[in-house]
Amino acid sequence: MTIQKEIEFKNLLEEEEFHSLCRAFAISKQNFHVQTNTYFDTTNNQLRDSLMGFRLRVVGERNELTLKAPTDNVHTMMETTHLISAIERDEILSNQLIRPRDYSEFQQLPELLLAFGSLRTERAEISFQGGLLVLDRSDYLGITDYEVEYEVTDITSGQQSFNELLKYHQIPKRQTLKKIARFMKAAKR
Repeated sequence: MTIQKEIEFKNLLEEEEFHSLCRAFAISKQNFHVQTNTYFDTTNNQLRDSLMGFRLRVVGERNELTLKAPTDNVHTMMETTHLISAIERDEILSNQLIRPRDYSEFQQLPELLLAFGSLRTERAEISFQGGLLVLDRSDYLGITDYEVEYEVTDITSGQQSFNELLKYHQIPKRQTLKKIARFMKAAKR
């Protein structure tokens, strides 16, 4: 189990802006890996209403259960992650539900969470000015979107670097919801 504070800045991109950033940072198709997030909540959206998210992320042979909980800052979340086996992953995905209290770090969650959908992301990550620059192409519910994220340890310098990156590449700042929120918004349509 790991618990970490995640500080990140994000901005949706137009497809051409995404490809332009890939060219600027010499990111090729081979630099991308695929990850799939399956999101869970109660039937009455208890987690969403508490501004929390729970997912099963599959990246190659790595299977992570992650709870994201808000902090005092819109750019910062507390992430609690627990690695599970392929057998556990397959059981969760087959049943389309999880009993989070089966895991000691998720005792505060409801007894049962149901899967409400999956989002597939092609992701490239590179070091950039002391942080991690992430370029994502995500597919869900017939939608494809593009995003740049910047994960840092210092919110002030991170925000400055991220703003400068957008300005340098002439990318307008866009209000950007988290992936789970974009997924939920699309699911309601």
